[in-house]
Amino acid sequence: MNKSLISDCMKLLIITLVAGLALGFVYNLTKDPIAAQNELAKQESYKTVFPDAESFENVDFTEDEIQKLCEEHGITGITMTEIMTAKDASGSDLGYVFNVTTSEGYGGDIQLAVGVQSDGTLNGFDALSISETAGLGMNATQDDFRNQFAGVKADQLEVVKDGSGASDDAKIDAISGATITSSAITGAVNTCLAYTAEGGK
Repeated sequence: MNKSLISDCMKLLIITLVAGLALGFVYNLTKDPIAAQNELAKQESYKTVFPDAESFENVDFTEDEIQKLCEEHGITGITMTEIMTAKDASGSDLGYVFNVTTSEGYGGDIQLAVGVQSDGTLNGFDALSISETAGLGMNATQDDFRNQFAGVKADQLEVVKDGSGASDDAKIDAISGATITSSAITGAVNTCLAYTAEGGK
């Protein structure tokens, strides 16, 4: 009985050890290509929201700065991963590209790339990561919703459900059945607008 138990334990230990080594090997083998692919996808999103930029330069900021900005504008659930200055071919600043995440989505975190010109004109957003409900919140990735943000110049945007967004640039028509998603994305974009308005200070 004891010999059988010891034998089974040894077999389980060996299997666990081999499986762990195999997983570690696969992780080390794939982590660099995955990281490179993720970086490429991010850069493509940055170009999508700021097509006039020839290069992007990292901006130093602190999370405390971002949270203070959010508090001042009544925005919650925001995490800023990266802020880049968009530059033209001569090296002049064109505006900012933000890598921003909101935890206020219906399905959890929504990560966006957002482009804002120096004068506060919004270029739009591109979803880096989103897991909202198919046919509802996932419609945030469709042009009907995204195009509302392109070319808009406003201090802050407001989500509405009455269709008035078509006649007022400062208003965003909510996705039918997905007001939570619409508000989460708009809050993330508003954080970027607020940062730009303060000149990155």
